[in-house]
Amino acid sequence: MPYAPELYLDDGPVTSAPALTEGQAVELWAMPPPNATLSLAVLGVQLEPFLRPGDPAWRWRWLAPATAGAYALCLRAVWPDGRSAEVCPTLHVAPRKLDTEHYAALLTDLQRLGRALVFALPGGTSAVALAPTPATLTEEVHTLFGPAFDSFAAAVARLAQRPPDRLHGTTTTIALGRLQDSSRVITLRPEHDEAVLATSTTSYDTYENRLLRRLLDRLWRRLERLIAVQALPPALVARTQQVRKHLRGLRGLPFLAGVPPLTNYRGPTPRLQRGPDYRAVYRMWQRLRQHPLLTWDETTLRLPVADLPRLYERWCAACTALALLELPGYTLVAQALLVADDDEQLLALPEEVPLVVLAGPEGLELALRYHPRYRPHEQHGPLQSLDRHTRVPDLGLEVTRPGAEPRLIVLDAKYRLDASGGVPEAALADAYSYLGAIGTPDGGRATLASVLLYPGHGAAEQYASGVAVLPLLPGATEGLRTWLAGVGF
Repeated sequence: MPYAPELYLDDGPVTSAPALTEGQAVELWAMPPPNATLSLAVLGVQLEPFLRPGDPAWRWRWLAPATAGAYALCLRAVWPDGRSAEVCPTLHVAPRKLDTEHYAALLTDLQRLGRALVFALPGGTSAVALAPTPATLTEEVHTLFGPAFDSFAAAVARLAQRPPDRLHGTTTTIALGRLQDSSRVITLRPEHDEAVLATSTTSYDTYENRLLRRLLDRLWRRLERLIAVQALPPALVARTQQVRKHLRGLRGLPFLAGVPPLTNYRGPTPRLQRGPDYRAVYRMWQRLRQHPLLTWDETTLRLPVADLPRLYERWCAACTALALLELPGYTLVAQALLVADDDEQLLALPEEVPLVVLAGPEGLELALRYHPRYRPHEQHGPLQSLDRHTRVPDLGLEVTRPGAEPRLIVLDAKYRLDASGGVPEAALADAYSYLGAIGTPDGGRATLASVLLYPGHGAAEQYASGVAVLPLLPGATEGLRTWLAGVGF
């Protein structure tokens, strides 16, 4: 095996180098083995080497990209006789401090937006039942897994010692020659030399136990989500692990082994209202329903910091949906943001259907779509691309009015800033592209406005062309609301 050279960054090997920051310029170097030539590639792209007078080391300059993540390097040595050797370390690029702060702020604000959307959508307040969802992780843990959980767990443990059961009537078939007790005979089948007997079996499959099974499953799901979505404060780690162990034991109790979870809740039975231990089960059931799980879909919550532009884009979609729901004079016709259950509220951003559809004055209708696709020569919709390229903006607000051609407002999230803290010129080019490239089948331009949303703190800008630039960050969303209120659909 030929000798594989080692790659260095500064004075140490790349394998032990600390993470770089986005945009950091570095110099990599390696000592070539005798008679070998070297090459270095980053993600398959070859870097140009250079030498310094009197220094035999081969060197390469590399500018860390503006996207955090792991970058594979490949240092390859080749000898004249065709032999080769390579080493492939990895360099890590960490996000900038500002990006890390934005990432944490966006994830936190998504929970605020989620609660606001639940209450803004019709039926949201009734779905939340009697109490608002706890605002913080600590409150969530204390509400469901604090002292009330201990009382509930003790009640379930007592039920497991003497679980109430019921008899289920069944039948069994026996040969006539083995029949000893004819009092349980239902039917004789002499042609088959057998008799059908009435029997009974003991079962723990009751309405109350099915409710308990569902409650345990949902508590487990809630606890797993609380642990997985974000890091718990140190003070809560021991508590959640203790509850997790306790819940695992409760879910494995023998009397619940064959009991399926309840699918159709019909209210409390006399046993749930009067039995001391079942009353504790019912109280926990009510507590879970009063504090439903409110969360975003996994696609949103699992986005890493390296995919911050996509997280910002989804946060902008939620902000825009809420701003539209709060427009005066508009009523909600349909929504696809929220899927509500008795004790769970899941928020998502589907691409197949409008996120919200609103009805306004004089028959005006607004439909907000996430990642709409405007194709050339579209056969199934009133809006299409006017050239041969499919246009996919982040958000499309489609405006329809009786007797008029449909119109469109494009909102595009750009997680980019130029040196002055504003929107880069290339991003403005995208806005102008959307402004002129989407229209109606007769070739008429349909885009009323093309809006860029960016993570800045400057003033909103509105150009006569129909392009607008709006800064948008958690705690600074008034510019979007003001613009939507005054756009004039």
